[in-house]
Amino acid sequence: MIPACIDSRLVRALVLSGMAAAAFAACAPASADWMPSQPIRIVVPYPAGGGADIVVRRVAERAKDRLGQPIIVENRPGAGTAIGAMAVQNAAPDGHTLLLATSTTLSVNPNLQRRLTYAPEKFVPVAGLQSLPFMLNVGKSSPVKSLDDLRAYALAHPGQVNYGTLGLGSSNHVLGGLLGQRAAPGVVPVHYQSAGQAILALMRGDIHVYFDGISTSIPRIAAGDLRGLAVTSKQRVAAAPGIPTVAEAGYPELGLTIWYGLVAPAGTPEQAVRKLNAVFNSVLKQPDIAETMAADGTQPLVLSPEQFAELIRGDTAVWGDAIRRLDIKLD
Repeated sequence: MIPACIDSRLVRALVLSGMAAAAFAACAPASADWMPSQPIRIVVPYPAGGGADIVVRRVAERAKDRLGQPIIVENRPGAGTAIGAMAVQNAAPDGHTLLLATSTTLSVNPNLQRRLTYAPEKFVPVAGLQSLPFMLNVGKSSPVKSLDDLRAYALAHPGQVNYGTLGLGSSNHVLGGLLGQRAAPGVVPVHYQSAGQAILALMRGDIHVYFDGISTSIPRIAAGDLRGLAVTSKQRVAAAPGIPTVAEAGYPELGLTIWYGLVAPAGTPEQAVRKLNAVFNSVLKQPDIAETMAADGTQPLVLSPEQFAELIRGDTAVWGDAIRRLDIKLD
């Protein structure tokens, strides 16, 4: 039997997203006035200073006053976000510990890894944060100025065109694989340990193309260090209006994006989830936050827990289809 304190819409969304366990957790007494009783910890499964870390700290700084408690951001990078995910999965489900989850954590890894060290169903969606498309870039001296140019260049130089990735199974590895199926036949992956290394390699001419996050692409394109060929979002981004979408360029199969959001351990009381969702959404609606994200080419994700669960479900299906087509597997 579903506990009476669980909203039936949330249960349905959680079931659809594969996160049913959270809906059946024991409930604390219902209260519309839940507030944290101690500092909130947000675990970020990436190094400090990266895009994910920056957006979390920016939003947390605003949210702490509304919650009446400090928010501590703890960076626990490694193992494709698994180290951070495990730390939160095993934390007390009381609303005081959250994970910065990404498409990698809950949509890509479950399709990619046969032996996940964490379980996606042991998290409950709390709030979306940000939607981020990729930009396909070339170096400033590259003769390639469009995706059609890239295809022609790859066909004229079989086996000699390469692209940067952040490792086997990373999102830009998947995108590069899709690129190789049609837009750049025979393209070869070159794996790097960080986006900074890949970008430097692109600017030096060590690699030919690289799918980078749009927020770090835009300033380099504006500075003339890189040239953007296409963006993977459904619409052009206001920060780079002259660059077409992959669909406009004739390659809609490359239209994959990623997201950042907050999840909590399964069993977190619904009233805590609802309160945290309302607070983080109120921060994301602030004009300067939205304007800052727009300048980066990203979008705030103002979602209910149910909508966030649906996003995870749909994103898992999309990335899963791409990974199966490319036959990428990790043990």
